[in-house]
Amino acid sequence: MSTNPYAHPNPSPQPDGSLGDLNDAQRGAVTHAGDALLVVAGAGTGKTRVLTRRVAWLIQQGLAPYRILAITFTNKAADELKRRLEELPGGAQVWAGTFHRFGSFLLRRHGADIGIDPGFTILDRDDQLSILKAIYKDLDIDPATPRPVEALSMISHVKNGGGGRPPLDLTAPGIAASFDALREHYIARLRQADLLDFDDLLLETVRLLTECPHIAEQYHQRFGHVLVDEYQDTNVVQRDLLLRVLGPDAGITVVGDPDQSIYRWRGAAVRNILEFDQDFPDAEQVLLERNYRSTGHILGAAESVIERNKGRHAKRLFTEQDDGALVKLTRCRNGEDEGTVAAQQIANWQDAGRRLDQIAVFYRVNSMSRGIELALNQRRIPYVVVAGTEFFQRREVKDALAYARLVANPKDEAAFLRVVNKPRRGVGAASLRKLRDFAAMHDLALGTAASRAEEAGMSKRAANGVKRFLALLERVRAMPVAPVAPILEALLEGSEYRATLQDSPDDLDRSRLENVDELVAYAREFGKQEPEGDLRTFLERAALVSDQDGYERGTGRVSLMSVHAAKGLEFPCVLITGAEMGYFPHARSLGDPAGEEEERRLFYVAMTRAQEELSVTHAARRQTYMGEEHRVPSPYLNDVPSSRLDNQDFAAWGAPAAWSEARQPDPDAFDFELPASASHPSEAMAALQHEAAVRESGPGLEVGERVLHPYFGAGRLEAVSGAGEDARVTIDFDAFGQKQLLLRHARLEKLP
Repeated sequence: MSTNPYAHPNPSPQPDGSLGDLNDAQRGAVTHAGDALLVVAGAGTGKTRVLTRRVAWLIQQGLAPYRILAITFTNKAADELKRRLEELPGGAQVWAGTFHRFGSFLLRRHGADIGIDPGFTILDRDDQLSILKAIYKDLDIDPATPRPVEALSMISHVKNGGGGRPPLDLTAPGIAASFDALREHYIARLRQADLLDFDDLLLETVRLLTECPHIAEQYHQRFGHVLVDEYQDTNVVQRDLLLRVLGPDAGITVVGDPDQSIYRWRGAAVRNILEFDQDFPDAEQVLLERNYRSTGHILGAAESVIERNKGRHAKRLFTEQDDGALVKLTRCRNGEDEGTVAAQQIANWQDAGRRLDQIAVFYRVNSMSRGIELALNQRRIPYVVVAGTEFFQRREVKDALAYARLVANPKDEAAFLRVVNKPRRGVGAASLRKLRDFAAMHDLALGTAASRAEEAGMSKRAANGVKRFLALLERVRAMPVAPVAPILEALLEGSEYRATLQDSPDDLDRSRLENVDELVAYAREFGKQEPEGDLRTFLERAALVSDQDGYERGTGRVSLMSVHAAKGLEFPCVLITGAEMGYFPHARSLGDPAGEEEERRLFYVAMTRAQEELSVTHAARRQTYMGEEHRVPSPYLNDVPSSRLDNQDFAAWGAPAAWSEARQPDPDAFDFELPASASHPSEAMAALQHEAAVRESGPGLEVGERVLHPYFGAGRLEAVSGAGEDARVTIDFDAFGQKQLLLRHARLEKLP
C-alpha cells in the first residue's frame, strides 16, 4: 500500500483470532496489500466478516481508523457493520453509513459552496408525488399522459444516468413535451424550497466534489481507504461519487456479487462490478465460494438456476454442510389454496420445533401477501409484514413529520401543503390556489408567500388560519433543536392535531392517535441513542428509512416480505410463493434480456436466503384484475435437478385440510394438468405453455392472420407465447417492423 502520512502513531495490535477462523480465500481478501481489490462474495460466504476483518487489518497496518470510509446500501447493514467495528480497537472511529447518509453529510457541511442551503429537507416518494401533482395543475397537464408516478420514475431514471429500461416511452406522441416541462418545473420547485430528493443527495454531492476541487482534496486527504459493500447494486452516479472521493493514494475494496444484483429498476448498473478492472486496471480479484449458510440441496438448486445467466463472474458455490431436506415444490389449485398450503407448511415447521421468527415467506409483488395473511389469521399464526417504510408512510405519522419539517425548513412546500389545513383552519383548495399563483408571480417559496396571505387574495378566515399556523411554527422554532420529542409534542398539542384525533368518534382516528404517540416514543428513543441528535438529524433518519429497517429479530412472528426486502437476510425456513410466469420472471421484464437476467437473479436471491429448509409454491389458476387466469410454473423451476426436489401436486383437488389425509384427484376439477408421470416440471412445461398461449391469444386470432393495433397500425401475427398476464404476441407491423407486445395491453383487432 501507499505510504500513509496520516497513519495512527500507535497502531492497534491485531485482535487475537482475527485471521485464524477465516478460510484461505477470506484470509487472502482481508490481507490483500494492493490499492484496489474486488471481492466477489457469493451468497452466504461471509462478506461482512471479511469487510470488518479487512478494516481491522488496515488499522493494524498503520492506517488511522478515522481515515477509513465504509459504505453500505441499507441502514440495517450500516448499523450491523458499525456494531462489529465497535468491537475492534479504534473501530468506532471508522465512518460507516449508506451512500445517501454520506451525501447528506457532505452537503450539510459544504452545500453552501454550490448554492444548497445546509438546512435542506429530504423528500420521500410520497412528497415528491405531491409536488409533481401540484405542477400538473399549474401547467394544466393531463395526469393520464403521463401519469405522475410514471413521470416521477422517469425523472429518477434520467437523474441516475438512464440505466435499464426507461419507465416512459418519450417517442410516444405528446409524452416528450409534457415530460420535459414537468421535469424542469419539478427541479426548479425543489431548488426554490430547499428540498432534495434521494437522487439529489448523490447528484449534488458529485457536483460538489466536481465544482469544488478544494473540498474534494480535503476528503482525498481524509480517506486513505474506502470499502463498499454490495457493489453490484451501485448505479452510475454512485460510481462517479466513489471515483471523486478517492484520492490518488487511497485504496479501495469493493465487495459484491453480480448474481445478486436486483435493483436495475432503480438504476443499478451491474456493469460497475463486472467492469471494475476498467476503472482500476491494477485491481486484483478474490472469489469467496464457500457457502456457510445453506444445506447442499438448497445451494445446489439455487446454483442450477443462476448458472444460466451470462452477465456474471464464473464461480461455483459449495458447502461442507449435509445435503439436508429436499426443496419442496408444491403446485396449488389457486391463490387461496396456496395460502392454505403456506399456513400448513408453517404449522408443520412449528410442530417440528421451529420458532415462528425462524420462518419467512417471500413474494414477488406486495399484493400477494393478502392471501397469505388471510390464511395465517385463520390459523391464528402470528406474523409481521416487513416494510420499514410502512410506519413512516402512515397518514398521521407523515402529518406529524410534516409539521416538524416546517420547523426545520420554512420553505418546505410539500410539508406546507400537507398540513396547512390539518386540522381544518379554513384554508381550502381555492385559497391554496390563490396562494400558489401569488407565490409563482413573485417567485417565492410557498411557505414564504404564506406570510402575505391577505395580499395573495385569501379570504379573511383563511388568512387568519394561516397566521395561527405560522405563529405556532415560529414558537416551536424558538425551542432547542434537541431533544426532538418535546418539539413533536409541542407541535401536536399546539396545532390541536392530537386533540382532534383523541376527540374523534371514529375508532380509526383513535388508532391513528396510537401511531402519533408511537412516533413521539420513537423520538425519545432516538434521543437516548443519539444524545446530540437534533431535529434535522431525526428527520433525516426518518426520510432515509428502508424496507429492511422494518425487520427485527426475535419478534416471535413469521416474517412476510417481498424478495427485494429480503436481500441480506437469512432464515432457517423459507417459503417462496408465486413461482410462476408473470411473477418469476415478472411480466414487465419479458422480452428484455437484461431484465430477464435480473429476474433470474431475484429468484436466486430468494432461494439463497434459506438455511435449512426451502419450500416453493405456485398456483395453476390465479385471480387478477382481468379475472381468473391460468398460470404456468416459472421456467426457473425447469433448471433445478429433479434429484433435489420433493414434488407435491394439489392442483387437481386443492390443498387438503390435513396433509396426512389421503385424497384422490377429481379429474373434472381442473381442465389441464401435468401428466401423472411427470415428476419434474421441465418436460411438461413447453406443451402446457403452448396450450395456454393459444387459449389466451384472443378471440379468433391465429398465427399468420392480419391484425390491427391502435398505435402501430396493421401487421401480421407471427407468434404467440406465454400465458396469463405474461402472454405475448410477436407482430410484424407494416410501418414499424417486428415488435413483441404483452397481449393483455395490445388491444388487437382482426383484419379481414
